[in-house]
Amino acid sequence: MQKLLFILALVVGTSLAGAEVLTGVVDLERIFREYYKSKITEELIRRQAAVYRDYLKKLESEHKALVAEAGKARVASQNLALSAAERQAAENKAVSAAKAVAAKKAEAEMYARERAIDMRNLQNRKREEILKDIKEQIRKSAALLGYGFVLDYSGRAANTPGTVLLYPPQRDFTGHVIRELNRTQTTTKQRRSK
Repeated sequence: MQKLLFILALVVGTSLAGAEVLTGVVDLERIFREYYKSKITEELIRRQAAVYRDYLKKLESEHKALVAEAGKARVASQNLALSAAERQAAENKAVSAAKAVAAKKAEAEMYARERAIDMRNLQNRKREEILKDIKEQIRKSAALLGYGFVLDYSGRAANTPGTVLLYPPQRDFTGHVIRELNRTQTTTKQRRSK
């Protein structure tokens, strides 16, 4: 609340001093969605998740095979058509297989937990990198266009509907920010095609 009052006082004070402080608005969600690095990052994260998912499927398949092996050994250990020595060997194999089943299940669960953490960390790290680029471009564009304040009307930052309900359309410089962010990709593509 104190920050809001300070900003309000600053705006009023600056306005009274004769210098107009302009406020611009952007749709941060749209900028994030249309920034070419967001799309590249999304694909990277999708591919990494697929690698983790494939390995987890492999672990689950190995777990199923061990469960089947343990079941066969348990049945053999109870087969009276076998000799006592064969039943004992099957019992020993069933005990070993049960331990292997438990170990494989624990391995798969630990792998799934650790990879989920890795994926969250990767997503957060990449999101922060992209937001850093976006905020820097918003700062540059705002300075170029003469905006002293910039508000986000998408609500993306707080995962809620935007709090800016009304603004003059000419103050929305979302498109400018997107063009500037994606200009480096366009320039790079043009150089490659030559």
